[in-house]
Amino acid sequence: MSTGSFIEMFMTTFGWHLYEIVWSVIKSTGLAYLPFFAVIIDNIIRPIESQEAKAAAVTSLRRLEIDIVRLIIMMMLAVSPYMPIQYGSVSFTKACQGDTGTAAQSVNAGNSGTKFDEIFKPNLLNNQEAMAPPWFYIVMSVSGGINDAVITRLPCEINMRQAAHEMSTINISDPHLKRDVQRFVTECYTPAIADFYNNRREFPADLEMNDIDWPGSKYFNDNFYRSEFAKSPTPGFAFDLSRESDKAYYSENQGGQQARPEYGYPSCHDWWSESNRGIRARLVEEFPRGTLNKLSTLFASSATKQEQEDAAIRKMLANEGSDVYKGLDISGNGLEQNSSSSGDIADAAYEMAGSIVGTAGAWIAEVLLAPVLFMVKQMAPYIQATMLMATYFLLPWVLLVGNYEWSTIKTATVTIFAMKFWTSIWAVIDVLDNQLSKVLSSATDKSAISAFFSFENQTMHAVIDLLILALYMGLPYYFLTILGWSGERGATAASATSNDMTAEGKSAGSKGSSLAENAVSPR
Repeated sequence: MSTGSFIEMFMTTFGWHLYEIVWSVIKSTGLAYLPFFAVIIDNIIRPIESQEAKAAAVTSLRRLEIDIVRLIIMMMLAVSPYMPIQYGSVSFTKACQGDTGTAAQSVNAGNSGTKFDEIFKPNLLNNQEAMAPPWFYIVMSVSGGINDAVITRLPCEINMRQAAHEMSTINISDPHLKRDVQRFVTECYTPAIADFYNNRREFPADLEMNDIDWPGSKYFNDNFYRSEFAKSPTPGFAFDLSRESDKAYYSENQGGQQARPEYGYPSCHDWWSESNRGIRARLVEEFPRGTLNKLSTLFASSATKQEQEDAAIRKMLANEGSDVYKGLDISGNGLEQNSSSSGDIADAAYEMAGSIVGTAGAWIAEVLLAPVLFMVKQMAPYIQATMLMATYFLLPWVLLVGNYEWSTIKTATVTIFAMKFWTSIWAVIDVLDNQLSKVLSSATDKSAISAFFSFENQTMHAVIDLLILALYMGLPYYFLTILGWSGERGATAASATSNDMTAEGKSAGSKGSSLAENAVSPR
């Protein structure tokens, strides 16, 4: 039996176990047979009220035969739970595992690799198997199969929001590398910035202005970095008298009478760009292979491998913020916010923040929307699983009050199917979100990867965030509402409940937004 999320695997088993408990109580107290008494009384009284006694008896007997058989069939098929739902038989199928374009992969309850395996164990049910009526067992199986069929036929592509989120959380894990980057900023990048502005250097027209916003600037590597050197011995670069800086050190120290140091003084260009020992190569090694593969797949058609890696490094250094740029004060030249403030709460709140903050209003709108959208997307599967569990738990009372009527069973069937189909709805919204995000990567004349994080797309980001947020909250509600147009009472009730529960996720995200708003508001 397929489900739509990890949490739904466990909520399904738990919900039907609760159904079995409630049904056992109803049956042991005799309440389960009330519909039979109601049918007998109704089929005796109504004919007598409208017919002669002899004709009424014949009519009553015929109706009783039909209704009693109907009740027995309904109880056997859709009320009495005797189809076992084994703990490990409930599965969750996720397409595009790891966002690498591979085929769908299925995991079972108890083997999902999540924390739920430790909490929802078979002994949670007192070592009992959950039971479900055959009809609803079939409904869940068919609904799960439909979801799988829909999802596996959707485009299998990189999740751009997830990729951007991963990029926004990557930091330098090697403390020695982090220290070397700090040294490079102090000894090479800061003097390069000072030289550029103090001497009013001419900037090449073929480079983007934000090229000098980070230590790996192509302009600095081609110019300033070639004539400047590290100010102290640098591990990884052996002392070499053919290097001007090392020769100068050697001459200054009594003509080489002292022992040669182990490490030398590389040029800033070599220190950054050397293919094996340079800071850039070491930073690339810090990225998980899957992350760089995602960037390669995402921007392969419009950016070279070096551009992809440079963009990833820029984002990593921005995540480090003041820890890397400590002591760098270049306020007034338009670069301060990209160095000293890139690690603040606003950048953390918006998982797709770029290297330069654009229009203030659009940027703040993004910062406020991002936590709301994040919380809604995270809560959506939990809301779905919890509502399904509650439906299974309360279903015996609904069927009892409905006298096991087919119309009641049909309403329950449509409601369960509709809520399970939310999985497909959200999958479609994710694909739409992905496609709209791709528009941002081609919205400017810049390379796709820099355009994706550029300030020129801030307004479009905000519009897309609003649209996806509205669809995530509104489309399941709308689906249940249009089912209600057909007369399904349960669908209408479920739509109202889902809307209220999703609002809680929006409220939680809004609180995070208010924190971000306070953080970016001027004091």
